[in-house]
Amino acid sequence: MTGKKQRRSKKKHTPKHFFVFFIAIALITVVLLEYIDFRNGKKSFIFTKLIPLKKHPGKIEQFNTNFLRVLNKNNIDCDYFQDEDEIFHFKIQIDAPRYTGLVSKFKEIARQLKAKVELSEIQGKTDKAIMLYKIMMGKKVSHLVLITKLKKSTVQAKKTEPKKEVKPKTRTVKKTRHGVPKIAFIIDDVGAYDIGAMELKKLGIPISASILPDSPRAREEARWIQQYGLPVMLHIPMQPKNGNGQTYDGDHTITMNSTEDEIRELIRRARRIIPAARGMNNHQGSLLTANRQMMTRVLKIIKEEGLFFVDSRTIYNTVAYDIAKQLGIKTAYKDVFLDHIKTYSHSLSQVRRMVEIARQKGKAIAIGHPNKSTFKAIRDSIKYIRAKGVKIVYVSELLE
Repeated sequence: MTGKKQRRSKKKHTPKHFFVFFIAIALITVVLLEYIDFRNGKKSFIFTKLIPLKKHPGKIEQFNTNFLRVLNKNNIDCDYFQDEDEIFHFKIQIDAPRYTGLVSKFKEIARQLKAKVELSEIQGKTDKAIMLYKIMMGKKVSHLVLITKLKKSTVQAKKTEPKKEVKPKTRTVKKTRHGVPKIAFIIDDVGAYDIGAMELKKLGIPISASILPDSPRAREEARWIQQYGLPVMLHIPMQPKNGNGQTYDGDHTITMNSTEDEIRELIRRARRIIPAARGMNNHQGSLLTANRQMMTRVLKIIKEEGLFFVDSRTIYNTVAYDIAKQLGIKTAYKDVFLDHIKTYSHSLSQVRRMVEIARQKGKAIAIGHPNKSTFKAIRDSIKYIRAKGVKIVYVSELLE
């Protein structure tokens, strides 16, 4: 009887043990796969929440920064942008004597970052050779570097051409069908950061500061910027479409419930804080600027106050610019955000995109923020902008 009970008991527990064993194996497998993803830098449902991924510049950003530093140091111009597949493209033209040195430098940068470099295409022509280098970060292509090498004979031929009377070199600005292409920079959120006025002054170019009236350093930054001879604007908060649960105080933000009197008082109070402001643009405001009734109310008061208005275009279906034009307000709109991705290479790419927009339609406006990477990208682009025949002006010169 005892033996039968033991056998019966054993049979009774076997399915349960098998089920527990199966679940344990499944859980271990899931955890292991999640850990592999986490170690490879991918998002992991388990480990990313337990151990947040470290926020540091990735290899791609390091390559861009180091390579651009080499190009700037050696006075080598390049066209540079990121495509929709997030592949970075560099287009460079260089004389033959400097070609080998440049290639060895970017190969060394890639080697330090454990990236693979492949010469995928060569085209030989009578006066030049074109090389396309492919850079692989892991298994994916991260960069395409197109280098046009001018052959030595071409360079020598250029040197031996009969020279005309040499006049002092002046930078000529090429005109398009719209006239001389112009661009303007606005730096938003000034007063909310530890950097601002001094960095703007150091750039040595026309640039406008848009100051958050209720930010801790608003008055101080406005005073310094005025002393440096730069224009200031009001950066007025407006209610966004998705506030992530945040509540908006009508005393500091124009909301969908703001009355005309409240809007008027908010703007006038901002002007008392920053009396030198002659214009304004919206901070956030994706909900408000898409609403025709509210923006008509806001812009009528802006007109009363004698201010110009720049639509920050924080949402694709904004009506702010169109209404401002209808009301006869001096106005313009943002073409490019410089730093919605806060990296040097992205900001540099956006400046170049802005230049191309200006060359196509005659003008372009970019908005950035007080980030060191943004200021560096602007500073390092000045030579490129001027070489492309584009003039940097204050935003007030681009109003319609």
